[in-house]
Amino acid sequence: MANKKTSTKYKTESLLKSKAFERYQQDFARALLPEPEYTVEEAKELLNKFFKEGK
Repeated sequence: MANKKTSTKYKTESLLKSKAFERYQQDFARALLPEPEYTVEEAKELLNKFFKEGK
C-alpha cells in the first residue's frame, strides 16, 4: 500500500523551487515537467532519466 506522504502531489513550480530540486537546471526541468502537479518521486524519476541519459 502506498504511503500517503509519498503519494502527495505538489504543484510543479513549488517542486522546482524546493531544496530537493535545486540541483537541476531549472529551464530544462520546467520543460521536462509539463504537467501541473507531480509527486516528488515522479518528478525526480523523470528528471533523473533525462539527465542520466544525456551523459
